[in-house]
Parts: sequence; structure tokens; C-alpha cells
Amino acid sequence: MLPQTVNLLGIKISLTNREELKECLIQTIYDKERFRILMLDEKIMFFSLFNHELQQIINRTEIIICSSQTVSWIVRMLTGKIVQVIMPVTIFLDLMRVADEMNYTVFLFGGTKNVALETIKRIRKSFVQARIVGSYRSNIRRQELQDVLVTIRKSSPQIFIAGYSSGPTQEKWISKNFGYYQGAVTVGVGNSFKVIAGRKKMPPIWFQKKGWNGLYTTLLHPYNIFRFFRIIILVLITLFLKLKSKIVRKPL
Repeated sequence: MLPQTVNLLGIKISLTNREELKECLIQTIYDKERFRILMLDEKIMFFSLFNHELQQIINRTEIIICSSQTVSWIVRMLTGKIVQVIMPVTIFLDLMRVADEMNYTVFLFGGTKNVALETIKRIRKSFVQARIVGSYRSNIRRQELQDVLVTIRKSSPQIFIAGYSSGPTQEKWISKNFGYYQGAVTVGVGNSFKVIAGRKKMPPIWFQKKGWNGLYTTLLHPYNIFRFFRIIILVLITLFLKLKSKIVRKPL
């Protein structure tokens, strides 16, 4: 059974946690059903306000995971619900744990050549029971990509993990090519291949426990004005809608 969802700013988000998601994954694959997971951060949420195609992609996706403290705050402000923040690399590893425990087949698609090789090396070492039916780097040309997509379809993985890009570009790419892996549980994990390969650092554990991953990113890249702009716009829209709802509920 898919988790409950709430709607806000024209899109939906799932109310689930890691344990519930894991049980859902095991049961879904066991029943030979398939679904897609989308990691919702403030970048994707912001662009969904102005992009109808992206909005449709989100609302057609079965499970929408909150991967941003900003998104979690918006959900709490507009619905009163508390949603757990789960990072893409966490979903990556959780999927591999499920594959390892249940002996499921997996195809990994992401990173540069060196990153892809190091990722598959570490994944095979850590999850020995998971059946890796294929892996490939994602920075490839169109003709080569077509060959890889055909290979993915022929391998018929039960789990397909893609690190094609980040944000809306990745989600549109997954939707465009969904016919090649529609029989799999599918998720886009952005730069997680770099994290697994040791090429990109995760926030310290205590940052992660506090849910301050976004703050850590801000400290590393303090001059990312586009990210600040997106967050400010989302906060202003949220506060406006919150105020509007209070005025509507206020008795005359």
C-alpha cells in the first residue's frame, strides 16, 4: 500500500518514513508491482511553480520523498503535518539494503566513468547478496545512451537507480525514458554516486540528525544566490498562504 499524501503549492508529497518505505518496497517488489520515487527538494518545488510539465511528473509519481528541510517546513506550515527529511543517498543505500536482504536485481546508472566504477566497487563490497545486473556512467552521448537504455530494458532490473543530473532535469529525463525501465522501482538520486564513491562529502552526523543538511550546503557554498532566491520565494509564498488561510477562517 502506498503512503498517504498531502497536497501543497500544486503538488503532492508522501507522509512516510524510512521504515515504512522499506516495507513498501519489499512488499511491492514481492507482488511484482512497480513504482517511482521522486526526491523533492526546494529546487524542484520552486521550478514546479512555473513548469506545468514538472508539476505533472510529480503528481503522477507514486512516492514523493521530502529531501529538504525547507520543504519539510512548508509542509508543516501549510498542513500541520510532520514529514521526515530523507536524503537521496539515504534512499540509495536503503534500496541497496532491500536488494541485499531480498536478493533483488539492480541496475545503477550515474556518475562519470571513474565515479561509476568506484561506486559499483563499493556497492558490490557492501551489499554482496544484491544482484547487480548492470551499471553505467551517465555522462554519455545520445547514441551511446540509446544503447545503454536498450541494455537496461533487456536486463529487466527490479530496482533502477539513476544519478543522471540533479533537480528538474533528472526527473524529466527519467520520465522521458521511463519505457525502458517501467518494470522497476525507479528513483533519481542526483549526486549520490559521488557520495558513495567518496568524491563528495556528506554533512557531519550531528548535522544530519538535526536535519540541517541544507545549512551545511549553505556553509559550503555561501555565494549560491540562486538557492537563496528560491528559498526566499518559497518562504514568502508559504507565509502568504498561511496568512490567507487564517483570514478565511477568522469569524466575521
